[in-house]
Amino acid sequence: MKSYRRIGAVTTTIAILRFLAEQRKPVSGADVAKAMEIQYGTAMCHLATLEDERFVRRIGDHWELGSGLAVMWARRKALLEGSILLMRNQLREIGVKSDA
Repeated sequence: MKSYRRIGAVTTTIAILRFLAEQRKPVSGADVAKAMEIQYGTAMCHLATLEDERFVRRIGDHWELGSGLAVMWARRKALLEGSILLMRNQLREIGVKSDA
């Protein structure tokens, strides 16, 4: 399989999300920049973009995780549950009993 290069901005964005997930309370943009070892303006650009997608939420001049990722996770979970139900129905149709 071909090895693809990694995109630095995406790596930074993921690091910011992980950092926010570990915080007990909202943190400032300056705190994010310091933790990521990036410029304040860069941190704020990432945060503003994440806010547009509801991945983070601004509270005054502080930031915390938003609901965007939870919505994506809930959708993924629902799709998996639907797949399980479909497979159980298919097994039942061919006469195989399902344990769960």
